Amino acid sequence: MSRRGLLAAAPAMGAWQAKAQEAWPSRPVRIVVPFAPGGAIDLAGRVMADALSKAFNQGFVVENRGGAGGIPAMQNVTRAAADGYTLAVASGGPLTVSPTLFRNAGFDPLAEIEPVIIFANTPIVLVARKDLPAGNLAELAALSRGTAGGLSMAGASPGGSVPQLAAEFLQERLGVRWVSVPYRGSPPALADLTAGRVDVMVDAVPAPAPLVRSGSIKAFAVTTARRAHQLPDVPTMQELGYPDFDIGSWMGLAVRRGTPQDIVAALHRALAAALETPEVRQRLENAGALPEGGPPERMTRLIEADIPRWARIIEATGLNRERL
Repeated sequence: MSRRGLLAAAPAMGAWQAKAQEAWPSRPVRIVVPFAPGGAIDLAGRVMADALSKAFNQGFVVENRGGAGGIPAMQNVTRAAADGYTLAVASGGPLTVSPTLFRNAGFDPLAEIEPVIIFANTPIVLVARKDLPAGNLAELAALSRGTAGGLSMAGASPGGSVPQLAAEFLQERLGVRWVSVPYRGSPPALADLTAGRVDVMVDAVPAPAPLVRSGSIKAFAVTTARRAHQLPDVPTMQELGYPDFDIGSWMGLAVRRGTPQDIVAALHRALAAALETPEVRQRLENAGALPEGGPPERMTRLIEADIPRWARIIEATGLNRERL
């Protein structure tokens, strides 16, 4: 190329290089939450958005896309550009339950989702009416087996949620079968449990915890590996002799597979640092969640373990596989 040609091309080459080397993030970033505002997963998304906004001095904007077990939200993320400007609040429901329950989820959580970090985990707890004649988990299992027709269980989370499948897995491990009574959410289910109209219930800790502390109902075990800070006296399933029992409503951050690794690493560093701050830990604990952390591979291992587990539970219990 002639000297004149080189001089003419220089501005274009400089502009291309500047664009290629443009620092991320240079514009606002979307964080897609797969549920409506107000729940624990939405709260975790907003805590992460605040932490990332402070870390990168850029807007991280929460966008709620609820419905269909989180499938539309995950499809939105996996169909966006893999450039770090569309993030997902990842959780066990959309990434492990829904791909198993729905016949056509439209995305592959292992092939199309890149984990960043598990940010928090909400424990699940087994509770019962206060006058149920069982003082511990072993006595509850014996009572369940010896009750003609089975104990009744308030089902507050239908549609293939993590608490619903945790309840099924719990029954399988205890060797019992409870009669499910469906409710539209935790409040009416807990009201009937408190009134003694149903026997047991499996739910995320934040809703039943105040009733356990007041003595209105009693708790037998939490399903996560660590005790719930809202119910510090309630043992874990692992403490009670079930070493492989570690189920919670976990939530974290993920991106589309193929996102540059320097962006994934930067997101991980920022959120790992945020989890060390008293402010973030307090916000999560106030919502009943356990602060988590660790390498991205933790989320991968959970997805790999949960998908076949839920598939087996769904098959064994006869839950209908839904069509979108």
